[in-house]
Amino acid sequence: MKESERSIISIQSLVSTGYVGNNVAGFAIQLHGLNIVVLPTVMLSSHTDQKVYYGEVIKPELFEKLTRGISEIEIYQNTKYLLTGYIRDNDLITLSRSFISNWKELDKKNNYVYDPVFGDSRAGGLYIPKEVADYSLEQLLPLADVITPNQFELEYILKEEIKGEEQLLNLVNNHPQLSTKKVVLTSAILEDTPANLIEVILIADGKVHRFVSQKINIELVGTGDLFASILTSQLALGRSIAKAIEVGMHFLCSVLEYAKEAHLPEMDAISILQAQSLLEVNVAKEKALSI
Repeated sequence: MKESERSIISIQSLVSTGYVGNNVAGFAIQLHGLNIVVLPTVMLSSHTDQKVYYGEVIKPELFEKLTRGISEIEIYQNTKYLLTGYIRDNDLITLSRSFISNWKELDKKNNYVYDPVFGDSRAGGLYIPKEVADYSLEQLLPLADVITPNQFELEYILKEEIKGEEQLLNLVNNHPQLSTKKVVLTSAILEDTPANLIEVILIADGKVHRFVSQKINIELVGTGDLFASILTSQLALGRSIAKAIEVGMHFLCSVLEYAKEAHLPEMDAISILQAQSLLEVNVAKEKALSI
């Protein structure tokens, strides 16, 4: 990888405290030796699971200036991976679509990872207005190369409850948009998923690949944002999508296990750093075995 290509553009939330959106994405991406180009969609005092938080959606005028400024410097031309997450404003979705479309036209090999971030079963459904979620799917999904929905979000897109592997494959293969993309279903639980396990399921090129890990009984805000950023970082480093999923799952499990043992109410810097240390140890072992 050329030094000028060691960046990922990340369009999602920004908070004063906590590890969600660009806060956790930036940390995870930089730990991979990559640079992050931050484009915030909201600025809040903390994540919205806190009892009290303040802030607001970025004004379209400011967002347009930020994207215009990035598009007029060298980093825009050289960046090969772009990630979007939480966007709860139609005007920002429109501006993001224009920014991403122009970026993809620069190089057909540029890769866009679309993390929908508009709802989950833990929150009881959508946590952004339905019209915004639908507009996001209309405007951004067609541009995506990889999409990383949780089970609620994929069921929302497919308009059907996901139960089994064959049904899932048929639904994705027959969907006008998803059939041409790499779909990475996170936090998946199918009818045949053992009670003590949780899955990430890749649907790509008409096939299903299932990746399992131990289910860790702890709920932390921002884990989906972390997984998407690890996945994108691994892809940017040249890993296959299967390997990127495996690394992302192991990384996330390590964070969850640490947080559970330490009785943490949410992720912190140490939980992420120790996961990165374990990842580096595993990479070193793999290199040693390949010699």
